[in-house]
Amino acid sequence: MARQTFTAGQVLTAAQVTTLQASVWSDDVNAQTGTSYTLVLTDAGKQVTMTNASASTLTVPPNASVAFDVGVRIQVIQLGAGAVTLTAGSGVTLTSLATSFVMAQFQVATLIKTATNTWLADLGGGGGGSGDGDQIVLAVQVFS
Repeated sequence: MARQTFTAGQVLTAAQVTTLQASVWSDDVNAQTGTSYTLVLTDAGKQVTMTNASASTLTVPPNASVAFDVGVRIQVIQLGAGAVTLTAGSGVTLTSLATSFVMAQFQVATLIKTATNTWLADLGGGGGGSGDGDQIVLAVQVFS
């Protein structure tokens, strides 16, 4: 979605606020139960749950296959007993402070697209916290 510049004192319409809520973060869940999943465009802003007793792989596809907007966030939630490995598709770079892209059960990762084929993987711990982390809104990144 194209970015809009806001001016001081600008008032948003109800439709703009609705669009903002829908495009920045969604409570929609894409539940995956298989052992292999590649992200699709409709995963943008969603939560993808991975639930399988066996080891699984979640692949971040190249921009040529799935053109997510830069700045898109996707939350991956590992619910199954089998480990989930985050992998980069052909030409994709995954970066992280974590030393491994393997997620343990109940671990949460946020994937953030930072450039055409570059993603940051924030592999947090097991979900705790206030639960309001998904409420951060960057209004400058939303409207067309």
